[in-house]
Order: sequence, then C-alpha cells, then structure tokens
Amino acid sequence: MRHFTLFTFLYLVAGVCLSAIALGHPDIAQNHKTTLLVNAGLLYLVAVLSTFAFWRQGLIRRQARLRDKPAWDRNFFKILLLLVIGLTLFTAIPDLVNHNWAMEAIARASAAPLLILGSVEQLFVRSQIRQ
Repeated sequence: MRHFTLFTFLYLVAGVCLSAIALGHPDIAQNHKTTLLVNAGLLYLVAVLSTFAFWRQGLIRRQARLRDKPAWDRNFFKILLLLVIGLTLFTAIPDLVNHNWAMEAIARASAAPLLILGSVEQLFVRSQIRQ
C-alpha cells in the first residue's frame, strides 16, 4: 500500500455506514441485508485497491489517453461522468425521501455511493492532470 487518499477514506466511510445499517437493524429482511453488505464489501474492495499505486497510475493513464483525443471526446467523457452523478442523485434521493428512509429504499440506494465516488474520483484525477 503506497498512499492513503481522500477517496480511500470516503470509500471506507461509505462502507462502514452501509455495514452499520445492515448489522444495526435486526429486523431487516435478509435480501436487503445482503444487498447492503455486498455494496459495503464492494466499497471496501475499492478502498483497498485505491491505496495501491497501480490504481492511481491506471486512472492517470486513462486520463492521459483522453488528453490525446479530440475535444468533443474529452468533453463527452466529462459530461457522461456528470450525468452518472446527477442521475444517481436524482433517482436515489427522491426514492429515499418518498419512502421515508425505509429499509428497502436504503437497500436500493446503497449502490449510489460507489457510483458517485467513482465518478468524482475520475473527475478529480482529470482536473489534477489538467493542472
């Protein structure tokens, strides 16, 4: 493990929150508990992988390849990431609020942190390379 980044910390925090929700409620349905724990496990896995040098180098190489492409192609990738973030928030938050933070709504929205953090990390690395 080479470095501990802000995104590593955010992946870990999101995984701990999902694990606490899954394990803290004894009356949760088994399929909801499984969904929460699987998504928490994926967040833990990404957190561990993000501490290795190959993770950051892979992100940098991917962004460097995009730098050689036409401007519309680079902008398409940025717009796509922003669209993923926006659509994830647009679908997850109203679902949680409309169902009064019920456990099935939390289980449905538990994949959102992984999608959002992954997209934000890509955008962050992209902005670091441009500077």
